[in-house]
Amino acid sequence: MSLRSMFIAQREVFERAYANGDWQALAPFFDEGVVYEVMNMPFHCVIAGRDRFLAGLERSVERFDKRCVRTVGIGSTLREEGNNVIVYSGMKFEREGAPAVSSRVWEIATYRDGRIVRLVDLYDAGSADDFAHWMDKWGEGLDPRYA
Repeated sequence: MSLRSMFIAQREVFERAYANGDWQALAPFFDEGVVYEVMNMPFHCVIAGRDRFLAGLERSVERFDKRCVRTVGIGSTLREEGNNVIVYSGMKFEREGAPAVSSRVWEIATYRDGRIVRLVDLYDAGSADDFAHWMDKWGEGLDPRYA
């Protein structure tokens, strides 16, 4: 199976976990020592370890994503380069009484022995300021942090 296929399979399981809360279903896709890094956002972080990473996903989804209307994968491109899968896409979050907040992100998944060992979400320039402004005005009760 290509890395690209493995990444797509992981995303499908992510969407099921998003719907049913079974975040442990993602465990087989990630190395126990996976490092996850979010860059160029107010909720930037570095999380080491699969259990901490999965708990962080659940935390962010429950405290932010599920309290909004989420649209992901806008204009996605996906490519495989060496031991990396590189995705560039847009996302949008909406909530009643607020304009949508959107951003574009580079996601880089590095694989070793069929599992993701490093996952980086690098948001486009300007995303951090736009998101911080949106949160200040319309983000009451929302918390996108992973840790």
